[in-house]
Amino acid sequence: MNTFQLDLGNLQINLTDEKLFVNTFASNETFALRSVNGLGVIDLIEAYNKNLNDWRLRRIILTIPVSIFLIAGVDKLIFVNNENIKELFLFVYIGIPFAIYKISYYLLIKPVLMSAVRIMLNSGNRDFQFDKAGVDSEAVAEFVARVESTLTAYHKKD
Repeated sequence: MNTFQLDLGNLQINLTDEKLFVNTFASNETFALRSVNGLGVIDLIEAYNKNLNDWRLRRIILTIPVSIFLIAGVDKLIFVNNENIKELFLFVYIGIPFAIYKISYYLLIKPVLMSAVRIMLNSGNRDFQFDKAGVDSEAVAEFVARVESTLTAYHKKD
């Protein structure tokens, strides 16, 4: 029995002469080759564009309150007196770490373009996502070619 394997980190796909095994962190699925019409890799561009637009909007929305907060806090630092020492304490020990956390979370973590292995079945398509950036594209293309040749050979037997 011939077995081919593709390991994409969070997604492993094994191909035998009769079945296609797909393992993710969340599930393990098995597909009989008789129900598989094809296999390919797609880029999830629409989801990426939506996430990128949301990220840009969050960046704009976050910039305004953080700027106001920092300007108000700097004012407290410049004009320190006994009346605003409590506000200065809150600004330095709570506000600045919170602002740094929010800025780093929303501004530095930019969306990434995800891809998916699409298995075309008689009953519809199944997509299994992975991050294409950390993957050897040649290995993925070679695995897809092997699956297609195995499918061709399997369907010729029928």
